[in-house]
This record gives sequence, C-alpha cells and structure tokens, in this order.
Amino acid sequence: MKNYIKIIVPIILLSTSIAFAQEIVEKNSAKYEVTDEEGMEANMQFEETRVIYPVIFEKEDKKKLNQDRKVVKPNVEKTFKLDNDSDVAYDREITIRYERPKAISYDFMLTNKGLKVWLVDTSMYIKKIHKVVGNTEKEVDMLSTQGMYKIILNNDDMYEINVTNMK
Repeated sequence: MKNYIKIIVPIILLSTSIAFAQEIVEKNSAKYEVTDEEGMEANMQFEETRVIYPVIFEKEDKKKLNQDRKVVKPNVEKTFKLDNDSDVAYDREITIRYERPKAISYDFMLTNKGLKVWLVDTSMYIKKIHKVVGNTEKEVDMLSTQGMYKIILNNDDMYEINVTNMK
C-alpha cells in the first residue's frame, strides 16, 4: 500500500501543477458614454480587456520540483463596441491583439471611421501608423480594417497591433 501512495501522490501533485501553470488570464470590462458638446449626441462605448500572461519556465529547471518562471510580456486582447443610437445592437465593433510594451501604454477610442490610437505617456507620441499588406506598408491615420499595423513612435521604436475582428 505504501508503494502505491509513493507513486500516486507525486502524480497528483505534478498533474495539478501543470494544469494551473499554463497561463494566467485577467479580464476587465467597462462601459462609458462619450458626449460631444457641439452636437450633444451621446455615443455608448463598451470596452473589454483580456490580458493573458504566458507562463514560461527556465530550461535549466526542467524536471525540477521548484521551477523558476521567466517574465514575459503579457498578450492583450481588447474588444471595443460603439453604439450611436439607443437600440440593443452595437453599430461598430473591433477586436485587437498586441503584446503589452513595458515602457509605454496605449489609449484607444472607437469612432465610426475606425480606432484611434495614442499614447498615455506625454513624453512620447506616435509618429506614424503603417498598415502592413503583404510585403508593402501604407501609412494610415487609424486602425480601420482587419490586418497587421505597425505603430512607430517618435524615438523610432516599432510595435505591432493585429486587428482580428472588424464589424
């Protein structure tokens, strides 16, 4: 009987640690109203953020009981919905995915034409936004169609945002 316990207990511990160590997910959503003072039209916007923290272990710690995790950039998935009128359906919807940069923080606003992007940090700003189509890049003002976009900052750092869903 003791031999079975010696085999079963490590198997249970190992299986539960593997099941819980795959990824950590953080979810947040907000609903707010944007009022334009000139026309006094109100737009309802819904924003849902899902942050996935991938768990990666050190190669040297393979098959050890206490493994150290590597710190990696979290993957962010944001869904924005815009409602211009007071019906139950949203008029515009966009979903984007990107790796959260360490040094900067994005801010977004969904309009009828597309998704505007700017930085929260005041010392940095977005110099250009390029839409990647095959091997070519086209400069655009905002994220307006599905595909890959490159955000180029004033210090020439480049970050990618992938628009996965556009309705």
